[in-house]
Amino acid sequence: MYRKFDAKLKDTVLTIFAGEYYVSKSREIISTVLGSCISVCLYDTKKDIGGMNHFMLPEDASPIKILNKKDAEIKKEDLADASMRYGINAMEVLIAEMQKSGADRKNLRAKVFGGGNVLSRQSTIQSVGDKNIGFARAYLKMEQIPIEKEHVGDHFGRKIFFLTGEKKIFMKKIGFEQALQE
Repeated sequence: MYRKFDAKLKDTVLTIFAGEYYVSKSREIISTVLGSCISVCLYDTKKDIGGMNHFMLPEDASPIKILNKKDAEIKKEDLADASMRYGINAMEVLIAEMQKSGADRKNLRAKVFGGGNVLSRQSTIQSVGDKNIGFARAYLKMEQIPIEKEHVGDHFGRKIFFLTGEKKIFMKKIGFEQALQE
């Protein structure tokens, strides 16, 4: 992640990437770019606490690779950094960090973005984006966190800006043609 002053927004923007999350207890702007990935933006309705994650897949289908390594070969990055690319871990960590920052679980609300089918417009199998959308919805339902807004699916990417203090999201569609030009 990195911070950079944005001349258009006239403010500093913190940008997160796949496998990252950020929680803020003050007014900040968090941004990310999504294709088939998902970002869940959580906020406490009563406090100025908001957070965002960015995950690539619902869960890791290959834990056996780590289990087959000898103890001396396992690196912290194998367990922690890579795991945040998966929704199951990214959601658990985001909710926990929100609560550590003072958010009340019963006041949490979600806004969900991403899950675009950006690689192929015609597919008969379930896309990665569709799996991510299904996971995010099911997980939030299981955790009893209402989804107040979502903009998911379709055949384009998204760039989102989460204004934590205002609990607002601004989104820009990114089509394949636009992505090549930018």
